[in-house]
Amino acid sequence: MNEQLTFIKRIFSTVFAVVLAALTLTTDGIDLISQSRRSDISKTNIVGIDAYFHSQGMTTDGKTLFFSSKTTLIQTTDDAQTVIKANYRAIPAELSEKYAIKHIGGLSYYNGYIYAGLEDSKKWNYPIVGVYDAETLNLVEYYILDAEQVTRGLPWVCVNPENGVLYCCDHSKQPTKLLVYDAADGMRFVREIPLSETVEEIQGAEFFDGFILAATNDETQAIYKINPDDGSVKKLLDRNLTKFSEGEGMTVMIENGKPVILAMDMGPLFVNAFVREYDISAADGNE
Repeated sequence: MNEQLTFIKRIFSTVFAVVLAALTLTTDGIDLISQSRRSDISKTNIVGIDAYFHSQGMTTDGKTLFFSSKTTLIQTTDDAQTVIKANYRAIPAELSEKYAIKHIGGLSYYNGYIYAGLEDSKKWNYPIVGVYDAETLNLVEYYILDAEQVTRGLPWVCVNPENGVLYCCDHSKQPTKLLVYDAADGMRFVREIPLSETVEEIQGAEFFDGFILAATNDETQAIYKINPDDGSVKKLLDRNLTKFSEGEGMTVMIENGKPVILAMDMGPLFVNAFVREYDISAADGNE
């Protein structure tokens, strides 16, 4: 009986491996076919279970990268794949049981901490900013924002590294304004800034060179540049991902003395996660 069970397990493992390989080749092949429509200058393909851990938000401390899934946080080297540390239960029981939090969204690094948008998905009663220690990846503090101001969840947050001011939007799908909080002062609400146009389905954002760069899952999975002073919006680039792919979070890193956008997406079959690199200067017309 044990021999039969072992045999069955081996067959299952083999079949699963073959199917996963086929799906991976398919999604990567589709990605190569669609490359001519894209503006990315390089990409990293993350496959299988590792793709899950790269499926929501991302940020950087300047040297390493941090990624979220719905319930986990990991830290990797700058190759986006070599895991340094992981917290596979990044939503504490207090938040899941008391507020039904079950989703970690976009991330932003500031002053030794990772700020994350946390959601009670599909209920939208408790938009929460979670603050994680970047050394341990453990939650150390959280703030519940006003659900009447932050409607339909909190899929991303973005912190200005110069002054600790945190930005998010009033609506996850069709925002009309930026909401501004002081992360250094107990997440005190500061003001709201009307947007010059709706930036649909922002998945993640980072503050860079005085502006908010925001990655979306809109029709072309575009990346936008938002002026936090007056709310003016400019499209930087269209990612034009493969049909049924999903645009996710983003961050900005300095490579060879030059700033680049790193943006994530999940492949159409959700067995791949891609981390793509984009040239900020070329996209912004300053090449």
